[in-house]
Amino acid sequence: MLRLKAVAVLAVMFATSSGIAQAGNNGAQLRKGGFMLNVIAFQQCPAGTFLDTNRHEIAVQANFTGVGTDKTLKVNKIFLRPGDDFLVQDGNACDDGAYFYLPITAANCANCTDPTVVPTFTQYEVRARILGKPGGSVRVTSCVEATMIDPVTGLPTLESLCSVGDANIMVQTRTVGTGKDQNRWTNVSSQLLTVCIDTTGDGVCDKRVPLFDASGTDYWWNWDTTGRPHVQLVFFPVASGAF
Repeated sequence: MLRLKAVAVLAVMFATSSGIAQAGNNGAQLRKGGFMLNVIAFQQCPAGTFLDTNRHEIAVQANFTGVGTDKTLKVNKIFLRPGDDFLVQDGNACDDGAYFYLPITAANCANCTDPTVVPTFTQYEVRARILGKPGGSVRVTSCVEATMIDPVTGLPTLESLCSVGDANIMVQTRTVGTGKDQNRWTNVSSQLLTVCIDTTGDGVCDKRVPLFDASGTDYWWNWDTTGRPHVQLVFFPVASGAF
């Protein structure tokens, strides 16, 4: 069986293009210490990188499906990095990927040793909802680059691995509806704050890696879109009881 060799790093950031209501009727959550990020799919993405603008917004390409493990193709990849605060450094994922900083450590995941158990979080959780025209959808997969040790040769190999299993991947579809049913918040903490990887090649998750764990050298979200979905993510401290 392959095993992970310690190493650490990552990447993530926020930025944006133009006018979006960042709080709307959810200002209460933000007042309780939450951070809202809008990820918006554009048919024709805005030009520029939005470097260091930190406008709580990231642009992604509409109707795009990529290969999560292929870091050379950076379209619709949001690279994650640890920081002192939430920060969108580069908010354009339509070209060379976006970069988003989060003040979250591996210790945030309290019980990640058993991948069959739904993890709990000690510092931050994240909720998501999808807006935009009905029919739009997103599939967001968390990924990690890690040094794997081949059990036969004993040689280290740098590999990109993404979460496997539907329960470990964030999928949201904008449905036709009214009121609260139209934009219901969903807890996506385990999908976005951990990577549930297959280390044996059988397609089943057998190791859950918390975001920014030392066993990874890089972390990112692969953001596949159908239509032009607008996704809102709210990160909030567990102690705040925002939701």
